Amino acid sequence: MKGIILKNERLNDKYRLMEIESPEFAQTAKPGQFVMVKTGLQDYLADPLLRRPFGVVDVRGNTFRLLYMLVGKGTRLMTESPAGSVIEFSSSLGNGFKSVKNQNIALAAGGVGIAPLLWIAKLLKDDGCRVTLYFGGRNQEDIILADEFRPHIDKLIITTDDGSIGEKALVTAPFEKDAAGFDRVYACGPKRMLQAVSEICVKGGVPVDVSLDERMACGMGACLGCIIYVREGEETVQKRCCVEGPVFDGSKVVWESVCR
Repeated sequence: MKGIILKNERLNDKYRLMEIESPEFAQTAKPGQFVMVKTGLQDYLADPLLRRPFGVVDVRGNTFRLLYMLVGKGTRLMTESPAGSVIEFSSSLGNGFKSVKNQNIALAAGGVGIAPLLWIAKLLKDDGCRVTLYFGGRNQEDIILADEFRPHIDKLIITTDDGSIGEKALVTAPFEKDAAGFDRVYACGPKRMLQAVSEICVKGGVPVDVSLDERMACGMGACLGCIIYVREGEETVQKRCCVEGPVFDGSKVVWESVCR
């Protein structure tokens, strides 16, 4: 697919928010899915060779948005893609979050892991859920899009490692105090954070869905580069994060295969 970049907004030195016009993509994407992106500045004869995976922030009319963090050449080329230029991307990929109705929900996010939680927050709120967002980062620079969440959540709890905004703590600290009171938890962020959130939920008997972020070459299950392990009954089986995920039951993930 191809789309037109409408906005490529600088949020701070670390993060950008890109809005892309594509009616075809907007009509098919679901919350929690992801997309493989290739800018017009990449070609298949030069570095970087591969497309980059990004979670879909949300869909608005004929447009969708991607939040990205500057980590390498691929994301640097995205910053150099101006509004009005053409960008290539895959169809919407993977299995996303499933919404529920009239439940007490916690969202747990770390840094750029906030990206796929905005859309599901909107749906949950529309479906009568009470939604609490626990959002953690290293410092204030990591606390992005928080204002966009406020109309769609009932409570926001922010933590940072240095205390520059919110409570000086890991996001799992306030979450653990409240976890047993939730009906379900949706989480995305660093792998160790997701492991900790899942272990807290298992201990409290709370269902937890985690969105995993693995290195992917194809995004379509062919290269097997994003294999993780999950428990199915008495067995441990392989799953492709791109096809069977990126959202998994956190209580069944073999975290040793993810946090390696």
